[in-house]
Amino acid sequence: MKQLRVFQAFFLAVMMMFAVSGTAMAGSQDFTLVNGTGRTITYIYLSPSNESTWIYQDELGPNSVLYPGQDIFMRFDPRDGVQYWDVKVVYDNGVEDYWMGLDLYRVYTLTIRPGGASTIEMI
Repeated sequence: MKQLRVFQAFFLAVMMMFAVSGTAMAGSQDFTLVNGTGRTITYIYLSPSNESTWIYQDELGPNSVLYPGQDIFMRFDPRDGVQYWDVKVVYDNGVEDYWMGLDLYRVYTLTIRPGGASTIEMI
């Protein structure tokens, strides 16, 4: 009886380990984008660094903006499997800023600043 309880506890621990590691890997590119630019952002674009077009377009959605100091959680499809990404934002006055070659496997929070500067909180 005691062996059965030990086995059950071990089995449960192993299953929990797999569940946690699966969850961590599923969204490993997800991050929070913080608008530290001091301007209102009207569009956010994302693309793998090796692409010449913006794969994810208008990530804010129609009729949405990101005001200074606000943040948005950026979620990726785990099938993307791309490590380095570029981000483009368009401000309410039409000016664009870019952040290139971001390692989204290591970024937890990205605070963007004017002119392509940023502060990155790593995982």
